[in-house]
Amino acid sequence: MITILGVWGICLVAFFVFCLALCRAAKQPIPGLRHPHPTILVMDENASVLGMVRMGLENEGYTVLTTSDPREGVQLFKEQSQNISLVLLDNCMPEITGSQIFESLWRIDPQVPVLLMASYCKENEPAGKLRDNVRGCLLMPFNLEDLVGKVREVVSFA
Repeated sequence: MITILGVWGICLVAFFVFCLALCRAAKQPIPGLRHPHPTILVMDENASVLGMVRMGLENEGYTVLTTSDPREGVQLFKEQSQNISLVLLDNCMPEITGSQIFESLWRIDPQVPVLLMASYCKENEPAGKLRDNVRGCLLMPFNLEDLVGKVREVVSFA
């Protein structure tokens, strides 16, 4: 009888230690993440796109900053670049091209992960540093599943 209770006691202690380790692990950053609690900056001129993207990513646990003004987006990035894990950038913003916005972001942080949102993504478009340094392209219109999948992919390797 004592042996059976001893085995159960050991199992109970082992289970408790295992649960404690899981709780501690849940509070640790995921290896490979740029930040333990990813923040995504979304720049798009369309308010409905911003709303959909915000809702979809916040439901997945991301912190989301949005703007339809490219200059405001660059300023937000400048102020919070150390906390931003990914920039979702509309390639066709008003007044400033996606390439110009990317150049501004790149001057602040050359390691910034950028994912383009565009109506089309040709091999030759966009040009220069933008083409060589973006982490991918979401073709519009996209669904939330595609968005979340691509964001997870990029953020986990950032």
